[in-house]
Amino acid sequence: MFFGGSANGKSRTAITPDSAASRAAVMKIINKVVDASGSFNLDAVADLYTPNASIADEEAPFSWNGETAGVQWVSTVEKTCKNYKLKNFKGKIGHVTVYLQTDESIYVVVPVDYSGDIKGEPFEEDGAFTFVFRLVSGKWLIKSQVWVAKRALE
Repeated sequence: MFFGGSANGKSRTAITPDSAASRAAVMKIINKVVDASGSFNLDAVADLYTPNASIADEEAPFSWNGETAGVQWVSTVEKTCKNYKLKNFKGKIGHVTVYLQTDESIYVVVPVDYSGDIKGEPFEEDGAFTFVFRLVSGKWLIKSQVWVAKRALE
C-alpha cells in the first residue's frame, strides 16, 4: 500500500494498489482521448468527462470546463491544426510509469509523442498528459486533464 498526503505526514490517505480492471478501463479512455485529438472525433470524447471537469492545454483559450470539456478541447485542437496547416496529426502513447489509485480516484501521467506534417515538413511535440479520474456511478470519468510539452521542462 502507498500513502499520499501532506509533507508532514499527518493527513495521509491510503492509496490502494491499482486493479487491472480499473487500469484497463482508464487506459482505454486515455487512448480514446489521444486518438480523438488526431482524428477530431468529437463523439469519441462526448461522454468521458465529469460535470465539473477541467482541461488545460497550451492552445488558446488554454482551459475548457464541464461535461463538454473534451468536445471543446478536441474542437480547438482541430482548429489549431487547420490554422497551422498541420496534416496527419497523431499521438502515440508511451510507457506509463506514474499511476496511483484509490477506491474513487486515479492519478496517471501519460507520455505522448505527437507528430504530423506542416507544409511537408515533419512536426513533432513530445510531452505528457496528467489525468485525474473519478469513479462516478460505477464509471471512470476524467476530472482533469493537463498537457505539458517536454520543451516546457527544459
